[in-house]
Amino acid sequence: MRLQMQISEKERIAALAVELIEDGSTLMLNAGTTTLAVARALRNHRDLTIATNNLRIPAEISPSVFRDLFIFGGAVRTITQATTGPVTLAMNSHSPEVDIRSDYALIAVGAVDGSGFSTSNLGDATMMTEMIQKADRTAILADSSKLDRRLFAQIAPLEKADYLITDAPPSEELAAALAEAGVTVLTP
Repeated sequence: MRLQMQISEKERIAALAVELIEDGSTLMLNAGTTTLAVARALRNHRDLTIATNNLRIPAEISPSVFRDLFIFGGAVRTITQATTGPVTLAMNSHSPEVDIRSDYALIAVGAVDGSGFSTSNLGDATMMTEMIQKADRTAILADSSKLDRRLFAQIAPLEKADYLITDAPPSEELAAALAEAGVTVLTP
């Protein structure tokens, strides 16, 4: 059902998000229909390293886009077609976890308000928080229906993001909070 909601808004958000990404970048994408739109919009990029918990991305992204594509392990949430678990990569069960870093985390969230970014699932929030911590720059992706809302599980305060990419300008109150936190708002 979520694949059919706010389709044009998600595509506009995705088009803005991929403008941030240079060829050869390393990026993390969380699960969600907006990040799936981002994966599709990356079609003209090359030599990316992508790590995700979104199980739909490997089938949706062109092999010409990436050098390496990693899927984070963990429990599978069939309703969202995503894994939930730690943001780590290990080569096999006998090797230690490898510390990872990325140039960008592109994180689709369920809600944005003056306190920060949130989602409805605690496991998803934990994974998104870890992705943000491991990225040099973070772009939060949220269509305007998610602005001035708060959900159950806090992901991060506003100042943890570099960008908020959305399809319409936020309310005056939210815009002021984002500006104070140093978040650049990008809209079509």
